[in-house]
Amino acid sequence: MAIILRFSKPWLNKTSPITLRFVESGNDVPVSVPITIPVDIVVDFNVSEIVIDRTFGIEIGVSWFALDAVEQALMLAESAYDIESKTESPWLSYNADETDISSAWSSNIANDSTLSIAWLFNPDIRTDTSINWSLPIDHQVTLSVNWVVPDEHLIQSSINWLDIAAYQLHTAVAWIDGQEQESSLMIQYRGIVVDDEKSIKWGFHEPRWVCSTKYRPPVGKLTLRFNEPLSTQQNPIFLRLTASPNYCYWDDGGGLIDANPPLPTIDFKIPIEPQIRRSYLMQPQISCVRVSDGVAVVLKSVSISQSRSQWASSGSLAFSSRIDADRAANELLKISINGYDFYLLCESPSESKGFGKTSYSATGRGRLATLASPNRKATNYVNVVARSFIGLMADIVANTGWTVASQITDYPVPANAFSYAAKTPAEAINMMANSIGAMLDVNDETQTITVIPQWPVVPWNTSSAIPDVILHDGVILEFNERIDIRPDANAVFVRGEQQGVAAKVKRFGTAGDNFAADIVDKLITDTQAARMRATAELANAGNKVQNSIRAKVMVDLPPMRPGMLIGVRKGAEVFKSVCESFSISGSISESTGMVTVNQTVTLLRNEVAA
Repeated sequence: MAIILRFSKPWLNKTSPITLRFVESGNDVPVSVPITIPVDIVVDFNVSEIVIDRTFGIEIGVSWFALDAVEQALMLAESAYDIESKTESPWLSYNADETDISSAWSSNIANDSTLSIAWLFNPDIRTDTSINWSLPIDHQVTLSVNWVVPDEHLIQSSINWLDIAAYQLHTAVAWIDGQEQESSLMIQYRGIVVDDEKSIKWGFHEPRWVCSTKYRPPVGKLTLRFNEPLSTQQNPIFLRLTASPNYCYWDDGGGLIDANPPLPTIDFKIPIEPQIRRSYLMQPQISCVRVSDGVAVVLKSVSISQSRSQWASSGSLAFSSRIDADRAANELLKISINGYDFYLLCESPSESKGFGKTSYSATGRGRLATLASPNRKATNYVNVVARSFIGLMADIVANTGWTVASQITDYPVPANAFSYAAKTPAEAINMMANSIGAMLDVNDETQTITVIPQWPVVPWNTSSAIPDVILHDGVILEFNERIDIRPDANAVFVRGEQQGVAAKVKRFGTAGDNFAADIVDKLITDTQAARMRATAELANAGNKVQNSIRAKVMVDLPPMRPGMLIGVRKGAEVFKSVCESFSISGSISESTGMVTVNQTVTLLRNEVAA
């Protein structure tokens, strides 16, 4: 039968042990009977079992086994209603001891802490320590020490940062004369791989750009001028040199012996020179179509010419019938002469009648005439913002289908420095080109206007220049020469207007004492403009030799254009001249149908002093 003890109130003045007295029924004399708490002891020798009363008490069990480990477990479980404590310790005297302490309790969130210490008495000792702490950024440090006494020792330390995933640095060192050795270390930050490779090799450095802001001393002699005394300054005097602007230069590599020696400039400009043959067999062809719809227009003859002073070519056409004349009236025509294309805007048709004969003809201009009167109205213009010279030209021809290219040195034009009145776009850009000693080279096929110098090669430097075309006696049908008398000059004053510059420009290697007429133009707003205009003026000065040459148009002799440098073989001598103007003509015989095509060029060069 179970006995239930209830304590209804505390009894503070009573000390341990507590003695329980049981009173017999009907007897008021108390009897003091000590209660013996039986203990069950179990000794297991794998033979027998001794059991004592299990009524109430504490169980203690002790057993011996041939185990490989000794384990002691202490477990604390706490809740609102019960607490359990269990301790178990098995051990083996000679092999190993292991203690496992486990503590768990029930609260809002369960926490588990485990401390494990294991050691072996005789062979080795091992200690594992784990330390975790919190700093502004969480850090975790794990220190593991393993050693065997007295054989070897091993120490390993690992540190991990939570915010940084990994670091890797790759370093490669290679020796040419020895074996390759490589050490790799990679750095990675938040998923972004940064790879830094360093290599050391033997040999000359590679070509590279070198940039620096270090002070660059001036070339030549340095002169210091002190314009007033400074008595308060004590010796020594310190000179402070500010950093130079960042500048870069090209290092072509190599060591003491340059690995990449500078090679001489190879000029791939090869002159066009027809082959010298005993006979030339040609089959000239002339065709004409209307650009708008490709309708063919039959011609009897055609002539097209242009000079350096013209902004567009001019031509005349003779039609075979009135129908062809009507088809070509006020239309843009594409004329092919021996495979070379020319464009003419047929503008002024005419009709001529005679006894038993009627002819129809017309005159026209190049395709740039679409930007001139009557196709375009004259307007006024002022550059209200600062622009470059080529930028002004591009603004003038904007939204017309034409583009501007340049072979000159561009320069800035200040706001309100340039203006014109009552000029069409074609007239305006031609006036601008003439202001700086340039001309217009028009490509009617691509509708591109290229600004080029009037003298791509000045007359006094033609001997060392490479010509564009070389003519010889085999292709020259007619050769004429005359002297053009002009005043000589070796210097000129060039200046702008309100916002321009003024400059005296002289020919290099001369005294600069023979002046040409002064030049004043509103577009002379920069020294580059003054230099280009003065170069053209000095190139035009002096006596000139003018040659007129008539030749054929062949596959290896294209039509020559104004501004080209033409070489002419005159016996054993080759002289070079600038093309002043050219004209090409073709005709079809009414009786035989034979086609004849010729081109004529006018050349200018300086007269050689006797």
